Amino acid sequence: MTSRPTPLVIDHIGFLVADLEQAIERWSLATGYTFSPIARYRTQTWTDASDPEPHAHDARISFSREGSPAIELMEFHGAGTHSAAEGEGFHHIAFMNVTDIEERKRQLALLSFRQNGQAVDEAGNVILWFTDKGDLNNVRLEYVSADPQPIVADDGRALAPDEDGKPDLWAPR
Repeated sequence: MTSRPTPLVIDHIGFLVADLEQAIERWSLATGYTFSPIARYRTQTWTDASDPEPHAHDARISFSREGSPAIELMEFHGAGTHSAAEGEGFHHIAFMNVTDIEERKRQLALLSFRQNGQAVDEAGNVILWFTDKGDLNNVRLEYVSADPQPIVADDGRALAPDEDGKPDLWAPR
């Protein structure tokens, strides 16, 4: 019998949108939530089913301050997991500060979960990993390492670090 992975707390739920500025406005009006200034998850080491070779990924994002879990809004990007072909709406459930993504990948592979989205750091360590949505009722799971992520301001400038050394979406720009 396969053992269950250690439970993790859901950090945020991600939604794909066609127009990020419009979505922020609508979600704010509908929920009363405050959303961060727009940022970008920018890496040159993205792989997914659209291209298994490392390539550029430059997704525009915004997170709600409120919530447990928070809401992440992501604008359509590229040809793969974040593309317009995915359609607007639910994208993933995310778990943050995962200390051993490789171990989580091994555990889920034993349950026949596949990968469809991954970013690695300069040393080749996995810093973000998505399961394939077909493996869990059309729901992707996202595992994000405790390492700083390649997040920059919408204009490409570096973001000030928070107390953990990670890019701070809420720091003055």
